[in-house]
Amino acid sequence: MEQVVLSPRTSLGIVVVSLFVLLALMSYQVTDPETGQTVLASVAFRLFSPFQLVVSEAFGGVAGVFRNYIGLVGANKENVKLKRELDELKIQLEAQSQQNRENERLRRILQFRERLPYRAIAGEIIGRDPKPAMSETATANRGGRHGIKREMPVVTPEGVIGITILTGPFTSKIQLITDASSSIGAMIQSSRTSGILSGTGNGRCVLKFLPINVTVQKGEAIVTSGQDGIFPEGLPVGRVVRTVTESEFYRSAEVEPYQDFSSVREVIFLSPVPGVVAVKPSEPVPTQSK
Repeated sequence: MEQVVLSPRTSLGIVVVSLFVLLALMSYQVTDPETGQTVLASVAFRLFSPFQLVVSEAFGGVAGVFRNYIGLVGANKENVKLKRELDELKIQLEAQSQQNRENERLRRILQFRERLPYRAIAGEIIGRDPKPAMSETATANRGGRHGIKREMPVVTPEGVIGITILTGPFTSKIQLITDASSSIGAMIQSSRTSGILSGTGNGRCVLKFLPINVTVQKGEAIVTSGQDGIFPEGLPVGRVVRTVTESEFYRSAEVEPYQDFSSVREVIFLSPVPGVVAVKPSEPVPTQSK
């Protein structure tokens, strides 16, 4: 049998390990009188507690960052939800405001119809002139089947719109009073001085052939005169913006219509009622301004 020979370094290692094991067994059996714990447990606590503290703080920091991230994500989702709800409320408020304006327009139209000695046919603008030079027209959703004829007055509670120039079964074309070829009878409301109201093609009108000795003030109301045989007397048209001397006998007044033609939607066609004499509206036309 071959004998095993240990080197001095190996022998020293065995001795050290044996001493460490013996010391551990003794520490495990011996109790610290101050803490009531074994010496081995006390030594292990003192050795590993700093590492435990570092690990605990590191883990707590990571957990805190994670909690903050979760909180931020939750807060962001809540903000998105609140913003969406706010946008929905804004849309609802705008829709309600639009509905209120629509109801007010319809109420004014009904009141206006009741004051006129005409059969009033309500309609809506469904198309507008593509703005060729000097021409301004609009298309309405009422035609011959609804009683619409050529040269029928078209108005709103705000003012005169124009006259019908073409009619189809279900639609009609309206020549606005601002059209360059438009011409109706109008007068200064205060002095009842009459003239011819023509369109300029650029959104305004001109009241022509006013006597030079008649004073015309800026802002004066212009109404229909009824002398053209189409419009009844006294319907609101617009207000004077400025005057221009045409000759030594006549002057003209530039007129800004009361009705904004770019936003008009509901209109009224006026059809004379047989046997009823047309008279001007009972209520005076107020001086309006844009």
